[in-house]
Amino acid sequence: MNGTKGPVILAESMEAYKAVPDPYKDAPSMHVNLLELSRYAERVGKPMCELTREEIDLFRL
Repeated sequence: MNGTKGPVILAESMEAYKAVPDPYKDAPSMHVNLLELSRYAERVGKPMCELTREEIDLFRL
């Protein structure tokens, strides 16, 4: 064992985690314009997962 622990999910949040999503309820905001971010990534020729924090911050809402 290397001393690291996996993520801990509390019992209260486990019910919400396992619940079926409600399509009539708005999803929480990600605070990033994903459409424009994906267009930017395509324009610069990078996958979205390789964008830097500074590049992503350009598209914060």
